[in-house]
Amino acid sequence: MAERSARGSSHCGSIREKFFAAFSETIEAAGIPHKVIARETGVGLSSISCYKAERVPKKPGPVERIYKVLESRAREQGRPLPHTLAHLLALRAAATVEKTDPGTAAGFLDYLLREPALEARLRARKSHRLRTRRRSALLGARSGVPVPHQRGDRHLTGEKYAADITDYARHVTAGRFRDAQFIAWTMGTSLEPCEFPSAVAAFRNAGAEDGVEAMLSAAAKRHDIQASISTAVALLNEGQPQDAQALLGAIHAAG
Repeated sequence: MAERSARGSSHCGSIREKFFAAFSETIEAAGIPHKVIARETGVGLSSISCYKAERVPKKPGPVERIYKVLESRAREQGRPLPHTLAHLLALRAAATVEKTDPGTAAGFLDYLLREPALEARLRARKSHRLRTRRRSALLGARSGVPVPHQRGDRHLTGEKYAADITDYARHVTAGRFRDAQFIAWTMGTSLEPCEFPSAVAAFRNAGAEDGVEAMLSAAAKRHDIQASISTAVALLNEGQPQDAQALLGAIHAAG
């Protein structure tokens, strides 16, 4: 299988190089001109070229859209692609962490590549996005004002965690810091991975930095290590690499 050979042949290379090699092999195997991929995905020609040798995408969206086009062409031709979408996304996520923490990134990649539930997590993330879009569309229909999909989740974030943030702030103002931290800690241990990025963003926007730290610490110490890793992946995928790296560091320290 090409994925096995990719792991072996790039053993001494960086994770970035592994991503570039796997991405290039997948595009070449499909045999689709870059201009066609750009037209069907909305990803610029220069970006597609960069993803093959120079730059790792900050978010998974471009890789997912490109892969969908490549997979469709490969299916028409009756031949498999050399790498799965989960494999490419695992390399992308680990390469993002590698920029500031190579040691943690190596272990992170090892976990993702051997984790059989990665595909299930991808499906769960897509399902969460679909629910968010439907909910945003419903709010827009009720108010008569369209709600952009990309901002729908941010629009709901303040409302969803407003009560928790209010309680947290009330305890801090009254000097009940342990009670405030307990709220954040409980959220860190109970939130679904797909909910975690928006909760962290809401607390950070409210200036509750200590609460964010407590949430990340709690998430790192969950009994289910898969949930902790999935939370780090969710943070990376939502463009919050610093929080993801902080969580991965806490997981490593706790482990």
